[in-house]
Amino acid sequence: MDGTEREMTVRMQQGDEEAFAWLFHRYQNRVLRMAYLISGNYADSEDIVQETFVKCYTYRKHLKDPEKFEPWLYQIMTRTSWRILKKNRREQPAEEIRDEYEPDQDSAPLESVLRSEEREQLWDAVQGLEIRQRTAVVLYYYNQMSTKEIAKAMGCLEGTVKSRLHTARKNLKDRLNAREKEGLYEKRTV
Repeated sequence: MDGTEREMTVRMQQGDEEAFAWLFHRYQNRVLRMAYLISGNYADSEDIVQETFVKCYTYRKHLKDPEKFEPWLYQIMTRTSWRILKKNRREQPAEEIRDEYEPDQDSAPLESVLRSEEREQLWDAVQGLEIRQRTAVVLYYYNQMSTKEIAKAMGCLEGTVKSRLHTARKNLKDRLNAREKEGLYEKRTV
């Protein structure tokens, strides 16, 4: 954390709305992306972001160490995501949250299509994971957070995060293998 961010965090804790606005602008896109990847739904992710920042400001005095603002914010976002998704109890298809693939100019069009299809299958498999496994996968692979940071954000032990990642990898492998077998079966019957 740089000096400016620490200063803004301290000021926000004291009720400075300009400092809060500064922190909001600094983190809103990251929080939106994480919420979107966890929820798979743009409308829910916007609700998650809004509620996360409202809670951030409301409970600002609960943050004991200004140096730990970012993991504290992610913990609020994670728990808010789970609550909103549990409340809504609906699964909707993910809109366009995957990064657009920009094929190399030397890349063959077939390779581009295959990569795009593989990414789509992987994302569909991730969306099918149980919410806590999906959250761990999103934070680890899409946001490059360490297991220690994820544990803090998810409010659990680091060993629990490792276990969830292990189980999620196994579940993803099983789902992708099943899809592959399904695709081979369909090709044989056609």
